[in-house]
Amino acid sequence: MKDKLSYSQLYNELEILNTSAYDCFFNGDFEKFQNTIDEFTDSGIMEQEEFATAREAYRYSSMPFTFDGIWISVDSRNPLDRLVMDIAGPSIQEIHERDVMPVYAYMVKQAELQEINHEDSKIAGKRYAALQHYKELYKDLYKDPFSTGNLWSIPLVADAEKHKMVYINRITELAAARSKFYATYDFTSLPLNGMKIIDNEKLRNLDPAEKIKYLTGTLDNIYGNVKNKIRCTDYFSFDGYEKILASNYLQGKGIDRKNWKRYTKGSLPAKFDFYLQLAFYLTIPSSDEIEKFMNLHGYSIKSPMLLFCDILGGNHILYRDLCRWIDAGIDYNLINEMCGLKLELKEIRKK
Repeated sequence: MKDKLSYSQLYNELEILNTSAYDCFFNGDFEKFQNTIDEFTDSGIMEQEEFATAREAYRYSSMPFTFDGIWISVDSRNPLDRLVMDIAGPSIQEIHERDVMPVYAYMVKQAELQEINHEDSKIAGKRYAALQHYKELYKDLYKDPFSTGNLWSIPLVADAEKHKMVYINRITELAAARSKFYATYDFTSLPLNGMKIIDNEKLRNLDPAEKIKYLTGTLDNIYGNVKNKIRCTDYFSFDGYEKILASNYLQGKGIDRKNWKRYTKGSLPAKFDFYLQLAFYLTIPSSDEIEKFMNLHGYSIKSPMLLFCDILGGNHILYRDLCRWIDAGIDYNLINEMCGLKLELKEIRKK
């Protein structure tokens, strides 16, 4: 690819990639999914000078749609568009342009994109400010707390526990900062005559194709019920912007939230997935940076041999495949969904 793409064009390319990848996954077509990745990587887009910056901004600015905390889709042309317009007001694309694109524009410092009118957004400015704070914290993540500044001298660590806690405290602070701008657009089903029309437990355990079929079928029944003139707002509400906490995110991956609580106090879980999913939560934007994060904890994602997961009818995905997807810009939530993992599971507190 010889033509230089603008940041706006790079965003569109990443959006198209994720939409196409989601469609392949939705239709159970793994071969087409692989071809989609191949075409993207072979196109030369990733060699664009600004690609890494655009990929980072794309990931950090993202705000997925959820239904009672259940991840729905990466696609801004989500099939639930009618519901969004009826309950929230604007369309999905309009919400996306109002709340997501300004954050992306700020990150890439692109004047062309910064002209987007975002005065109506109640969250874009807050998310960007939180993101700036996060980036400042991230810069110091790997800084040796006891360095003398002499490149030829590496000091002995007198107190290993204290040394370890410096890094853990930094990551704990990073996670708290991430939660300030890791938000979703969340919808909730309302009880009508004492019952909810959407069975959330059923929805949570469906695969993506069945999930969308179930939701759209239910919506079709509601919208087609002109005889009783029942409004969509009788069934659903838009809860606004829901923050994702690290503990809930990890619990959704089958990693007991207690592991996070122990980690913040200095106990390192002997679980590879804990550190990988924590890296995904922090939205560390490239495989090389995630590798550095994993190395900090004594692990690696760069193995050319080891299995990451099986997806779509038992296709074996190695960690080298995962790194390729990460570097192309595949959405982390989509990767987890392909592995049968949930976005989050909130803690149910005893009354």
